[in-house]
Amino acid sequence: MNTYLYHCTKGIRLFLALSIISLAQSGWAYTSGDCVRCHAKGGSESKLQISVPDFKSSVHGDKISCQECHTGVVDVKHIKDPDLGTVDCSRCHEQKNLHGMGAGAAIRPQCYSCHTRHNILSSGNAASSVAPAGLQGTCGKCHPRECGNKDYLTWLPSLQISSHKKQDFARAYDRNNCLGCHQGRAAHGEEGQVDQQQCYRCHLSSKGSQGPLMGYIHPVADYAAQPAVFASALIYQMLLAALLIGGFRFYVGRFSRKNNDRKRR
Repeated sequence: MNTYLYHCTKGIRLFLALSIISLAQSGWAYTSGDCVRCHAKGGSESKLQISVPDFKSSVHGDKISCQECHTGVVDVKHIKDPDLGTVDCSRCHEQKNLHGMGAGAAIRPQCYSCHTRHNILSSGNAASSVAPAGLQGTCGKCHPRECGNKDYLTWLPSLQISSHKKQDFARAYDRNNCLGCHQGRAAHGEEGQVDQQQCYRCHLSSKGSQGPLMGYIHPVADYAAQPAVFASALIYQMLLAALLIGGFRFYVGRFSRKNNDRKRR
């Protein structure tokens, strides 16, 4: 009996699989509801999951279907070939992804690296990953040192940035707003101003490299890239070591003299 049930169940599964393939080949297409049934967060059908409420509150929300972005997902073949779900944002967005053009394709950031995959919010929304208040966290994922995560070799040379006076009190300068300096060059390559900060006028050249002002905006103790900062960091270390050794010798000598004075008495 158990063998009979086993073969029946196996036959039903085979029939369903063939039916699905037949429907797919005959022109049947997925709907967003079909995608959600497999990919909704908390489900067990797929490891690739999305938060449906987050997506609905995003700029895309109910305006477009899953297939309008994931154009390659048309049938069950996408289960075995994940590349079919690749999204090309440039199909709808004129702004090209020019971030990290000098890097290899394998490590170059993609649109979702900054904007997230499904919870994409307007830059004017405070909760957006590209809102000015959140840029330090977003950019810091790839640029930790530039976003304030200094190591012990660079925190002293970086103090000069904090003391820099901006003079123009009519403008708000925020060191945590990465685009305040980098403007569109760090994202899509726009030449026009993207916010009210104009740090780039003094600190970056027309090619996006170091500008006319002396010194580094993001000091890194790297012998090859920034030898002056590397030398400064070494000097700071030697001074700190000399201070610690000198203090230790001073107190050891003082303690020894006290012991000798006590013995003589």
